[in-house]
Order: sequence, then structure tokens, then C-alpha cells
Amino acid sequence: MGEDLAIREDLLHAASHNYSHIWFQTDSQVLAGAINSRRKTTELYGVLADIDDLSFSPLSPFLSCRFIYTPRNDNGPADGLAKACLSTHIALGQNSNVFFFCDKL
Repeated sequence: MGEDLAIREDLLHAASHNYSHIWFQTDSQVLAGAINSRRKTTELYGVLADIDDLSFSPLSPFLSCRFIYTPRNDNGPADGLAKACLSTHIALGQNSNVFFFCDKL
């Protein structure tokens, strides 16, 4: 699953730019569920452990970090929002089917 790697990379990128609030939308219900439940599957253990540390640990660089499942059929509005945010420099980027938005405080 490439989306887990994209999320980890995006978290590292957001942290390096001192973003304090980050929100991810993904069309992978399994991945969003695994991250939010903080359970680590055997095949994704290392990547999910990194995501968990970056997102939820007491030493996390983020004040808030959300992971939301958005069904692929409903992804049109998210895609439009991501493109709009990119044009105003609010979003950091788009990897695969993962969209993320950040706010610097």
C-alpha cells in the first residue's frame, strides 16, 4: 500500500515546515481505520508506527492531526478542495489518493 508511505512522507514534510494542524483524507478505509485505531498490522508495522509517533505521541510536532476516510465516489469535492488549496498555498500537496491540508499557527 503506497498511501501509508505517502502519509508518512507528508507528515515529515509538514513537520519540517512547522505546521501545527494537519488533516488527511484518504479513500482507503483500511488505512484510515488502522491509523485512527492506532493498531499496527504486521505488513505495515514500521510505517504505521512512524505515522503513530508523528501524529499522536506526546512529542508529536502537531497540535492536531486527523485522518478521515472519504469513499472514492465522494472524492470529487475533496479533489476540488485540494486543488483550490494548492492555488492558495494552504495545502502541502497531493500524493496518490491522499489529500492533506495544513494550517500554520
